[in-house]
Amino acid sequence: MTYLALGLSGPHLIELAGEPGLLARWDALPAAFTVLGIDRIDGSGPAPLTLDSSAVGASLAARTTRARFLIVASPQRDHPYNLARRVASLGHLSRGRSGVLFGVADAYAAPGPDDAGAWGGAGLGGGAPLTAATALDAARAVRALEQSWPYDSIIGDRETGILVRSDRIAHIDHDGVYSIAGPLNAPEPATGASLIAWYATGPHDVAADSSPVDLIVGAGGAVRVVPLGQRAPEDADGVLLRPAVDQSLTEVLTAVEDLLADGFTAVPPGVPLRASLGLTTPARPAGLRSAFPVPAPNPSL
Repeated sequence: MTYLALGLSGPHLIELAGEPGLLARWDALPAAFTVLGIDRIDGSGPAPLTLDSSAVGASLAARTTRARFLIVASPQRDHPYNLARRVASLGHLSRGRSGVLFGVADAYAAPGPDDAGAWGGAGLGGGAPLTAATALDAARAVRALEQSWPYDSIIGDRETGILVRSDRIAHIDHDGVYSIAGPLNAPEPATGASLIAWYATGPHDVAADSSPVDLIVGAGGAVRVVPLGQRAPEDADGVLLRPAVDQSLTEVLTAVEDLLADGFTAVPPGVPLRASLGLTTPARPAGLRSAFPVPAPNPSL
């Protein structure tokens, strides 16, 4: 059976964040996940109004208990270190109900200088080329950074006074398009590394079979994108419904509720995102360089 996901654009996010009744309906949907701001990366172009994807994700994580979601990200706006902090923070806030969907460019990013590549949306020039390879390298860095501080290193041992096994916090020594020593200054979520998805614009997308991507959305992926109102394919693991900007969120939620009652697989709300899709938690790489020495006991604490 096929599960159902939802891709919301800027105006939908404004409705969702501002209407408690709509938020409650969304939180109760047995859908797999919702992409917050898919119009940033799918090539459809910006709407007149929107909300920042990670900011609205933080708000929704605090105001809901069941809905799962992906924020969207692009190296055009975000350095991977800053993005990794937001992804990890959302993982904690949502208790594993969140993840990130990578694309190459952000339709809402401000134009940078003529030579602007990665980080051009932040008004910086001379960065890495704005390509799928750069976006994929950013995804690799985010995964490595999020795993650089293992959650189970936080032990809070009152007898020894050791709060964190800090010797397990590691440099990632990432040396690709981006060079990052790490580690991240926030621990990994209790539910493990956040899900990383990729928005594929064509069947030969460079990231389609590449680590660390857990899920492909779009062309050739496990999750097919279908405009709301069109017939969904039957050979996909999941279908992501893409409503038009001028369709109200009330219309969208009603359509999703009808579809979920008419053959799509219900995914129980409240289950962490990775577990709800049957995806295993990625193993932490071995042999990383420790960032700190083995902590000494300090019983006075």
